[in-house]
Amino acid sequence: MKNLTLLFFAISFGLFGQETSLTFENNKETKLKGDEKHLYEVTLNSGELLQLHLMQKNVDLQIIVFSPNNDTLQRFDAPNGKNGLEIVELPSEKSGVYHFEISAFIPKRFTDTVKQNYINTIDGSYLVSRYKILSQKEHIQLRNRRKVRKDSVISWIKSTSIPLQSVKAKTELIDLMGLNPILEDVQIVGLGETSHGTKEIFQMKHRMLEFLVKEMGFTIFAIEASHVGCKPINDYVLYGKGSSREVLTAQGFWIWNTEEVIDMVEWMRDYNLSAPEHKKVKFIGIDTQMVALDLAYERAVNFVEKTNTNRLLKVDIDSLFQRLKNKPDRNDMSLQRQELYTVLSYLIVNEIKLIDQTSKQEYQQIIADVKKIIQGVEVADRGYKKTFDFNVRDEYMAQTVVEILQKEKPGTKMVLWAHNTHISKNTKTKVNGKTRPLGSILKEYIAEKYYAIGFSTNQGSFRAMNYNTKEKRYDKNAVFSLPPAKEESLDWYFTQANKDIFFIDFIKSSRSKTITTFLNQERKSYRGGASWSLDYSILPAFDISPGKSFDGMIFIKETSHSILTPAGEKEVEKRVKNNAH
Repeated sequence: MKNLTLLFFAISFGLFGQETSLTFENNKETKLKGDEKHLYEVTLNSGELLQLHLMQKNVDLQIIVFSPNNDTLQRFDAPNGKNGLEIVELPSEKSGVYHFEISAFIPKRFTDTVKQNYINTIDGSYLVSRYKILSQKEHIQLRNRRKVRKDSVISWIKSTSIPLQSVKAKTELIDLMGLNPILEDVQIVGLGETSHGTKEIFQMKHRMLEFLVKEMGFTIFAIEASHVGCKPINDYVLYGKGSSREVLTAQGFWIWNTEEVIDMVEWMRDYNLSAPEHKKVKFIGIDTQMVALDLAYERAVNFVEKTNTNRLLKVDIDSLFQRLKNKPDRNDMSLQRQELYTVLSYLIVNEIKLIDQTSKQEYQQIIADVKKIIQGVEVADRGYKKTFDFNVRDEYMAQTVVEILQKEKPGTKMVLWAHNTHISKNTKTKVNGKTRPLGSILKEYIAEKYYAIGFSTNQGSFRAMNYNTKEKRYDKNAVFSLPPAKEESLDWYFTQANKDIFFIDFIKSSRSKTITTFLNQERKSYRGGASWSLDYSILPAFDISPGKSFDGMIFIKETSHSILTPAGEKEVEKRVKNNAH
């Protein structure tokens, strides 16, 4: 082991302080505050390989490597936030002294006061979990071993994956029949997506819905959209009320107001026209946000006005709902939550009286409506969410899924449409910075009866709201490009199978120790949400452990952006005006 010398520069008020020489060792932890820069120098011989693993603790590291000629060789900054492993592997092409500058990553979009305030909050550390220099011979041996493992993984993907003929629905389903034995005992199939704006993934999920409904008896379609707002869509697919475009607009999320989803909704309506009653498919939203709650507000106001004749309820419910509609301060919504709890208490305490005045069905509907309003407020309340170390929104979505199934006959099967991060079965997957996603909770509830299918793509484009970092607002809906996936990423491995579209199972397929290791390792994979920024210098690719997150995956080699409906475009215009994504 060669010695690694750390030259530490404490920078204060833009001036270099006293230089201190330190010895850098395995398992040694180093503090990092503000805009300090730690400079390491390593002497490498030509052909050697430096392996450096730094465990971040409350600080997002940026590592810049300089060659012996002081040229910038590489920058390392995995998009894993302030906690997690930064891995540096540097093969030396020439002998000499290489420098490594370690500092906190400061987003370029931060300027002036915002930048300084961010710098002032930086107070973390990093632990060297691995530092090793491999000789040229060891480097070659490692490279050969990795090639053998890589070839083994690619061979497994080629032989195990089931090629699919098309992403489009209303085509023959013969190619999907191989999924039948894999999903035969499953009650909920989670269908993920790499972004909320990818055309071919939306189409493939439509095709999967058709297969699961026609061939495997699934009768519930659930989506990451407003539970209350999707009621009109369900009325349309079951009873033909309204039009597909009107009801899709009513659910309130621009991401679903696309031509691809319209096609799916219209297919559901056509299917239900001739399907027996027990095979008709329902459309149900499972999300709990302050979106498309107007129907719940209206029903609750009417119910209270009709029943609160003795004024037992002291909350002005109409005024409360008007305040919720008018975008209250989401940093602290404790007052609104307290008033809603009072309303719910009134309904529960006076159950017998209220059912007598109305009906059991109407009473249960109002209880459900008020619960969804409360959940939406709690998901929106930033101060409230900070008191939890898990994702409240996903907890409520999981509860909604279970509630839906409990109302159906035993054994009812559900297709669940949501983002890759939501359908993940890995409790450590982060959604909006918090762990324990929807899929992991469903695994706790129904174990192997939940099957999570993630999605992957090699290249293409996707649609999202653009965050203008200079103006600090969402200024338009944009199309973002994805270049061919980088080598060693999960998407790249799937591309090597030389199949345009395929499904691969991780549970029932036989695999070696090498494959198990591969599935449990974190690798980059394309992932975007409802927003991104044309100003970002990095691609929307994040670390994922495929085997820990999903039971299987669908790969689509080339994808493109979703197509907004005219109403979807109007919704986007409104969100740009309101600076919302």
